[in-house]
Amino acid sequence: MSTQRAVESIPLQQVRRCCGVQRRESPYRLQNGTARRWFQTTSTAAHDHLPFAYTWLTKTPEQITPDDVLSSLPPSSSSLAETGNVSVLLATPSFAQWINPDGQFLERWMNRLYQIPTTSASPSPIHAILAVVDRIPDARLPTTSDGVISDSEGLTVTTAQAKDINAKAAAPRRARTMGTEEAALVFSIETSIPGIPDQTRRPVHEVGLRLANTIFVNGNDNTLLGTRWVYDSSARKYVLDQSLSLSSCAITILARSLQSSCGLPLYPVGQRRKVISSMGNILRQVAKHVDGKSNEPMPASSELEKELPRYIAEHNIADQRVSVWALVEKPGTDVVLSATSTQDRLVQSIQAGGKLHRVMSGGGGWGKKQGLLSLDPEISFLQGREYGELSVLDHLFPGNGRAPVQEPPPFEQPTMAMDDLSSLSQVASPGDYVQFFVSVEPGQTHSGLQTLSELPQGSVSYQFGMVSDADMPATEATEHMDLIALPRYFGALSEKAITYFQPKIEASSKGGVLGTSTKCDIPGSRIEMTLA
Repeated sequence: MSTQRAVESIPLQQVRRCCGVQRRESPYRLQNGTARRWFQTTSTAAHDHLPFAYTWLTKTPEQITPDDVLSSLPPSSSSLAETGNVSVLLATPSFAQWINPDGQFLERWMNRLYQIPTTSASPSPIHAILAVVDRIPDARLPTTSDGVISDSEGLTVTTAQAKDINAKAAAPRRARTMGTEEAALVFSIETSIPGIPDQTRRPVHEVGLRLANTIFVNGNDNTLLGTRWVYDSSARKYVLDQSLSLSSCAITILARSLQSSCGLPLYPVGQRRKVISSMGNILRQVAKHVDGKSNEPMPASSELEKELPRYIAEHNIADQRVSVWALVEKPGTDVVLSATSTQDRLVQSIQAGGKLHRVMSGGGGWGKKQGLLSLDPEISFLQGREYGELSVLDHLFPGNGRAPVQEPPPFEQPTMAMDDLSSLSQVASPGDYVQFFVSVEPGQTHSGLQTLSELPQGSVSYQFGMVSDADMPATEATEHMDLIALPRYFGALSEKAITYFQPKIEASSKGGVLGTSTKCDIPGSRIEMTLA
């Protein structure tokens, strides 16, 4: 029987109710009878154009051909190249070879996306950013009998202005050391505050993404490339001019408005307690009583040593291993939170400056080491010094033959609140508060997704997050090709970690905008941003 080959292309609003979020059943949901909701924030700004975005999802990557994707790629405006737009193309591991700069697919892709010039003048070079990510958030109705929505293989593309892409070239392989930084891809969405004209700093929502391990795919630890293409008048097409590996890349996009939602599938396994003593990323003692007034100490691990075995027994966790996160909050955070449910309060806390840190080790011991907990201190993939090392994309390519241009101003890191700056060296200080959470295993349903808003006409959806399960179940063999094309949709998932930086607007900032950042390596977590 011949294989069925038909690409399904549907408006994103038709699948909105089931997009982007791997739903998880949690003990909190089961006990309270209400689904986990998503806390939403909005901010607005002025910008005339939204980025192009398109995504292809498949459960049968081995059956997909380049023609299947290229034939469903909508023809772009001829102004795409003229206005300096750069294609940002992400592929999952099954499609890693497709984005090889020397391969035929990428050349066909660039010439399909950027229309051939009709004028006799030689057009300027064009660029593309290429990366391999672990998965793409699936935005389709569940296809299995138990209603499970899983992450997907595929390709996803968006565009950004060349002047708004800053990157750093990777060190040559022979010069790399054990301390060489891990590649990071960062997306920054800038908006502005209504009623405040001529802002020098805009509110920023920024997501950092760790990339897929491609050592067994193409021999590289990860794949993050910058490419430049020039027009060959004799062949009447764009051809590859240069390609280079990048260690980091920051992509900035302007939007008139942005609505964000954050999903963190965590369940509390302890109470909120005051930090009594700590040093660096080591939590030593917390308050024995939870009234917030008593400073009588107990070892930091005491509560976990009692509550985790109980949690494992109550929920029949077979391998008896769970990952634990600590939510660290500054004093007074509980005063500004309005949420009544645990999940909504958790997300509001993050927006108010709370930090999530994975518990890496600790417990037990004796003497001075008794009850210590070691927390992951990372909250951002790019620090201030690393932001300063980024260069505008076109400046990374030597000998471009173009007229010299004025050196652009250095790329600036979004302005962090003082709490975030201090947390770079001190995870939790005496007087802070800490509460422990465990991740919730995936459930068999995806109820509650109706709380996600419909994608407004003319908007674009960006979704990022963590893969729900690093060991993805094998899909059943089928003779039918599975491929869906989603317009106005772009996203990526990591098996390692993402970071999320969001505005933290304070009354004393006099119109300036501060921000707060946290690392998020919780399986199944999601950050969704709707641009308009």
